Amino acid sequence: MITLSLAEARRLAVASQGFTSKPARPSIDHLRKLAAKVHAFQIDSVNVLARAHYVPAFARLGPYPVAALDALAYEKRELFEYWGHAACLLPVSLYPLFRYRMEKHAAWTQRHLRSRRGAYMAQAYAEVGERGPLAAADLSNPGTRSGNWWGWSAGKAALEHLFDAGLIAIAGRRGFERLYDLAERVIPQSAREAKAPAREQAMKQLIELAAKAQGVGTFDDLVGYFYIDGTSDRSGPERRRPKPVARQLLAELVEEGRLVPAHVEGWKNPAYVHAAARVPRAIEARGLVTPFDSLVWDRRRLHRLFGMKYSIEIYTPVRKRIYGYYVCPFLLGDTLVARCDLKADRARKTLVVQGAFLERGQNAGRVAPELARELNSLRTWLQLDAIEIAGRGNLSAKLRRVISARRL
Repeated sequence: MITLSLAEARRLAVASQGFTSKPARPSIDHLRKLAAKVHAFQIDSVNVLARAHYVPAFARLGPYPVAALDALAYEKRELFEYWGHAACLLPVSLYPLFRYRMEKHAAWTQRHLRSRRGAYMAQAYAEVGERGPLAAADLSNPGTRSGNWWGWSAGKAALEHLFDAGLIAIAGRRGFERLYDLAERVIPQSAREAKAPAREQAMKQLIELAAKAQGVGTFDDLVGYFYIDGTSDRSGPERRRPKPVARQLLAELVEEGRLVPAHVEGWKNPAYVHAAARVPRAIEARGLVTPFDSLVWDRRRLHRLFGMKYSIEIYTPVRKRIYGYYVCPFLLGDTLVARCDLKADRARKTLVVQGAFLERGQNAGRVAPELARELNSLRTWLQLDAIEIAGRGNLSAKLRRVISARRL
């Protein structure tokens, strides 16, 4: 058992998430190394600032070439899309570890494709094989939209199931629209032919990877990073639901010496760190993180580590929002010191800060200049011409004065 102060836990967590001093010229190699460190870039359709999967690398590396991420995913095939923590871009080296999620559908899917009820899905699968890559709308019979929450067409639902089952994969994007193709034409042969660990061994390895990426975490933290033993692991077309095994797998990792039990100052539940983890003496970090950044995926963990009560208010009615629509915490050193409601007004080529809020106990004179520099870097990366500070929030006036004085 090791003991960590809260400050040590924060430094370990921030460093493990790839926040260090930024390279002078971020390259595709920096991006490749970051992907191997955090293991997942979450994908989301919200585009008020930039697509969610592009921003985590900017927060850690600075203004990297956006095309590099697309190249790694859809040209070099070093990243692939699948369900990691929700929809994510994942290093292709992890493909064998996610095969158990695909194969839980395998027997049912093969029976369904051969059945009368599965004729439509079989036709869609055959058409992808013949004409792919295809969007759902490109199918010769895309079907009608259903009344479900997503409003998917029958074709989209069929292709998504085939994607879940690993029979097809995401070959690219048209705008934000997924393009589906046969897995053997998307996933590199070496990844497809690599031996896939048994279900529980794969889950165990993913828990260990989560520990490396988080630095320190409770049981819930570690299994939540990839949703191990959650709904996606224990449900599917078959009626039988496997018994929960994650606690036993974590116990095995501790017994094997790969994870070490830890006590973190102020935490009620036991924590764990990877055996190779080392707490840095200091953290030089400055970054804006979106609601879909892996640093802030778990809001309860965020509160335990940083003291920030944070929630995404996109789906909250306007009159009930506290901070705004797309609020990004601002990391400085090992602390979340502020938050901003951000919007890229592309028509006016302006980065709009709709609200800027200083966290309790922080000094505006220290935070505002650092935040101004990060906003200016973000503006440049997004290819916008100006920054506009609206009046909401206790940091807005100070931030506006700093930006005006520096003519950022």
